Amino acid sequence: MAAPTDQMLLLIGSGPGIGVAVASRFIQQHFSRVALIARNPEQLQKDRQTVLTAAAKANREVTVQTWQVDIGNLDKLQQALDEIAQFGTLECVYFNAARVGLSPFFEFPIEDLEEDFRVSNLALYVTARWAMPLLSHKQPDLTDWNPSLLITNSLLPIDPIPQLFALSMVKAAQANLAKSLEKTFSPLGVHVGLVVVGGMVSPENEALNPGNIAEQAWGLFAQKPGEWTGQVTVWEDGKIDWGQVI
Repeated sequence: MAAPTDQMLLLIGSGPGIGVAVASRFIQQHFSRVALIARNPEQLQKDRQTVLTAAAKANREVTVQTWQVDIGNLDKLQQALDEIAQFGTLECVYFNAARVGLSPFFEFPIEDLEEDFRVSNLALYVTARWAMPLLSHKQPDLTDWNPSLLITNSLLPIDPIPQLFALSMVKAAQANLAKSLEKTFSPLGVHVGLVVVGGMVSPENEALNPGNIAEQAWGLFAQKPGEWTGQVTVWEDGKIDWGQVI
């Protein structure tokens, strides 16, 4: 196991939007190691370079490694997690994985619905089962220690879109799982929180751009015990809500 000073962020669902923006923001402020998981090996290498560039701009020396994994394959995910446990001292998991696409009623294959559930929920369950013993382990030599499990979610659990019924369903289930994890593990010292994105993400959107969402995710992570909230919501009008929305 790595030394406690090798504080690690694991980001599941890396990519050119929220994922790499979160990794870049977090590495500039706090972490010395980042593990990135995604399906696309070419994008993973681009994301790795983006994170390293962000760290260099902040004059930070960091180590970034990538794991090319289809997290819908739960055995492969578990294998990657076991390897990642040796890479650094886990302090934060940021779960950003999702399958986004149209799902017309009664035309969307059941097999695809099952895959959506594996990616958004079963993979989160496997990750949490692996992560919670590591996150809840006390690190007495560290004063700046914020063990956390953070998850990108949306307003779909309370305002589903029929054309996206599959994504709406799995996001509702994911939010429910997150709240159950919060009730169970927050008393044990692990901050579990949702980053609720209130609309379509776009680099041109003043509020719902990856950089701003990453900034609010950092604010959620940086909360101290006793000040934890279970959610931060970024609305289309730019409002930031730290209360429970979903």
